Amino acid sequence: MSLIKKLLVQNIFLLESLELEFTSGLNVLTGETGAGKSILLDCLGYLLGKKNTRIELSSQATSAVIIGEFQIQQNGVISQFLSEKGFSVEDNLILRQSIGANRKRRAFLNDLPCSLDMVRQLGDLMLDLNGQFEEQGLLNVNTHRALLDAFGNLQESVRRVEKSWTEILELKKQLENEFTKKDLVENRDFLAKSIKGIIELKLDKAELDTMEENRDKLRNASRSNSGIMDAFENLNRDLVEENILNVIKSLEKLERKGYINDELPTETFYAVLEKFAQACEVLENLKEKSANSEHELIKIEDRYHAIKRICRTHDVELDQILNLQTSLEHELQSIEGVDEKIKKIEKKIFVLEEEFKKEVSFLSNQRQEVASKLDQKIEKELKPLKLELAKFKTDILATDNSKFGCDHVCFTTEINPGSGFKPLNKIASGGELSRFLLAVKLCFLRSNSNKTQIFDEIDRGLGGATASAIGKRLLQLSEHEQVLVVTHSPQVAAYSDNHLKVEKINRDNLTNTKVNTLDEKSLIEEIARMLSGELISSEALAAAATLRNSSRNSAS
Repeated sequence: MSLIKKLLVQNIFLLESLELEFTSGLNVLTGETGAGKSILLDCLGYLLGKKNTRIELSSQATSAVIIGEFQIQQNGVISQFLSEKGFSVEDNLILRQSIGANRKRRAFLNDLPCSLDMVRQLGDLMLDLNGQFEEQGLLNVNTHRALLDAFGNLQESVRRVEKSWTEILELKKQLENEFTKKDLVENRDFLAKSIKGIIELKLDKAELDTMEENRDKLRNASRSNSGIMDAFENLNRDLVEENILNVIKSLEKLERKGYINDELPTETFYAVLEKFAQACEVLENLKEKSANSEHELIKIEDRYHAIKRICRTHDVELDQILNLQTSLEHELQSIEGVDEKIKKIEKKIFVLEEEFKKEVSFLSNQRQEVASKLDQKIEKELKPLKLELAKFKTDILATDNSKFGCDHVCFTTEINPGSGFKPLNKIASGGELSRFLLAVKLCFLRSNSNKTQIFDEIDRGLGGATASAIGKRLLQLSEHEQVLVVTHSPQVAAYSDNHLKVEKINRDNLTNTKVNTLDEKSLIEEIARMLSGELISSEALAAAATLRNSSRNSAS
């Protein structure tokens, strides 16, 4: 069981510097209206990150601090939580929050910084703050199913239903994907053809890396090749050589006839013929190379455009085409046998849905049984709270299947015979509502919840025997869990194990709140004040003593 031992508050509202000590059992806070009782609970809730708790700094203060000392001995849940968060586990835990003028908060756990989110999680494990109307809890019908399941220890059945529901949803998602693939079966031939085309290309990474560069070089070379071909086409080698030879023959005929002239260019023409032949050889070689280059360009262009067509068809870049084959093969493989996959998944869904129906039916029957026990237990609790004629009924209506089963749960009550059952939030009387909520709360709380229970004026508007019955129930609850209660009722205060009196003190034009822990004599005087007002008579003291003694004796 965890419990709060001390609370230190500085510079919050009227709390200049205040230290409270709590004990196990029933801790009661009393005092005049406006003295600051609820502010103390707000500080505690704020320290532990509870929602809807607000604080304000004192008028002259620029910063504030709230410190709580808690005992967590033998609380495995909290110890495990701290260990998982990397904090050492000790019997005592000190939580501190500092608040600056800009409302910036810093939290520390055993003097080590911690996040506010962690503080909130820790607060949920350590504290239940039950306000005057508890709007967010029992009055919210959306919480009733979970509360009923918790009361009946049905979490395992709920877990099985949720697990089956999740598995069915997952299988239905898979089935939808398979039907989508089935629509794509007509693409099977296209995929197979694409894969075949990629295989036939025998792609190589090195080739792909240099393909565009080589293609550009060949295209540039092609423009030069056209000039070579033009030159070759304009060359008439045979005719030129024949003409040169005819010239040489004419010159040699002159020489044979004895016409000798050193200026005859016979040798020169022989040289020209040789040079011309050499030039023709060079030009023919260039022509052959050009032809080869053009052939290579045509080949690489055809291959390049074949690859680019595949890239465009499948919307990939050139450098991604090597992975395309694997991707297409996976897609083709996923399409193959889709009808068989659909049958298998549909069979699994059928089996799971049959199992789900059984689990949902079993859970629904469990809830009906647990609801009957809860109704009886709550009605038993209502009688001592002076609601003898009130009835409680847990309405369970069939609804659409979900991960929670097929039940809509709503707590209803009939305060007066014949008035008809209505939801809890339709109870008109504040006093009746307070008692009803306490009765329900007592039934749901367990001896192993390990939380400190805080009630802020749960007895509001009640008195006499009804208030006494509430006090007795709070004392019984405190046997299992530490209870803190703010009250204006002397009948409730009479049951206290530890009584704290909160009062405002005016000094030097300054107003502060102080808290005193009352001994038995002072406790009797405070109960007498609550009974009679500021003027405490001997009769009021005697009545207070009688109330205190009878309350403690009736509880023992």
